[in-house]
Amino acid sequence: MKRVCVGVLLCALLLCSCGKQQELPALETFMGDGYVAIVWEGRTYVPFCVVSKEDCAEPFGCIRGDQEDIVCVYKDYAPEEWIANYLTTEGGAILFKEVGVTQIPDGLESEYEWNKK
Repeated sequence: MKRVCVGVLLCALLLCSCGKQQELPALETFMGDGYVAIVWEGRTYVPFCVVSKEDCAEPFGCIRGDQEDIVCVYKDYAPEEWIANYLTTEGGAILFKEVGVTQIPDGLESEYEWNKK
């Protein structure tokens, strides 16, 4: 009987912990010249183009603590250079480029004037 009670207790604890999502760390933003930039680990990222949310990998942060405003790794791109932020509508995401990046992967083209300077 004691084993059954311990088993039931362990199952209950596991079920409770599965329902809780781990909070993502808050990333900061600031207004650039006509855009909102994301700051993560001392790097500044600017919007580059709209991409499919299906190509977004694991989430690693959220904008200003809003757990619904997710920032994630994009495909297998280095997060030190490229990150994506889920759009709340249309099911897409905005791909952000770190400001110092000069090598653009094939198939990507910026939709924004500030990346063409």
